Amino acid sequence: MLRAIGLKLVRLVPVLIIVSLATSLLIELVPGDPILAIIGMEGDAGDYERIERELGLDQNVFSRYVDWLANIVQGDFGEQITRPGVKVADRLRQTFPVTMQIALMGMVLALLISVPAGAWAAYRAGTRFDRLSSGTAFGIISIPSFLAGLLLVFMFVFHSAIPRYGVLGLGLLWSLWLLGSTWRGRRDGAERALIRVAAAVVVAGLTVWLANKWPSFPRQGFVRWTSDDGRLENLRSAFLPAITVALTEIAVFMRLLRGDMQATLQEDYILSARAKGMPPVRILARDALRPSSFSLITLAGVAFGRLIGGTVIVEAIFRLPGMGDLIVNDGVNTGDFPVVQSGVLILATFYVVLNGAIDISYSYLDPRLRRAR
Repeated sequence: MLRAIGLKLVRLVPVLIIVSLATSLLIELVPGDPILAIIGMEGDAGDYERIERELGLDQNVFSRYVDWLANIVQGDFGEQITRPGVKVADRLRQTFPVTMQIALMGMVLALLISVPAGAWAAYRAGTRFDRLSSGTAFGIISIPSFLAGLLLVFMFVFHSAIPRYGVLGLGLLWSLWLLGSTWRGRRDGAERALIRVAAAVVVAGLTVWLANKWPSFPRQGFVRWTSDDGRLENLRSAFLPAITVALTEIAVFMRLLRGDMQATLQEDYILSARAKGMPPVRILARDALRPSSFSLITLAGVAFGRLIGGTVIVEAIFRLPGMGDLIVNDGVNTGDFPVVQSGVLILATFYVVLNGAIDISYSYLDPRLRRAR
């Protein structure tokens, strides 16, 4: 296992070098002059040449890249060209946690919703729930992230009664369904009937409480986790951006897991568990979910890395001070290559390490892979 981890870490180095070098070459093709951003259009040619020499911009792109890489190896990310004295490392420490929190919250929400929904849709294939969830998933996939963000702002900020009463209605309908299933399954025994009635009461109570305590969400801005305003304010400001990035992942994860679990549920050991009268929740959670999760784990890892580096649109809609805002506005738009190179390097490192960790985790999920190694 340690040897496999070491090999993956060694392979990480050339990948990151290629990514950072490609970034350096591509930034040269982007319009924008960082020196003009410093001196303005009124600066003379003498000032331009002096600043160009001081910043090392008179060298070719490969020389600048080698100098930058030598500093990175020593842990020095340099300073912003357009904002002298501002260290790139400080800007990364300010922006990366924002992007990480949005991506992490989005991924957690996506898994919390898609895993039970996809598993139940596979177990109840062909039923109303399966058709409704499949149609909803296809509809969500067709909505681009910028439109989803605007729709969420419309509902949760300007017309907050829509989601509040929507949650209340769905919760009460769920409670009524549980009570109806208790009546339909009255021959199952008093113990199961009592459990269903208790579940219906709990669902109804939680729904009413949530509708009464429904919070208001900000249109824009972000409250940091370490702010004096508190953790609840941080979660409130991050909720809508996280839901925006999670919507597409929910639909994709649910459809993928449904297909894998539908095949797993036809295995002999699952049919044997059903014949023994095992509860559906136990069959789904213990017997079917684990062997059906390989594709989901792979896709979740790729999606999480994509969310870390792909929240630019969401950050622009909600005005979040994240990595996307830093790389695009402070880096690409002004030609500030240390910002772009360092930001892309951090994102690429996180992405590659994450996918390597997911690859290693397969051996823990499937004992056959451990024995093969």
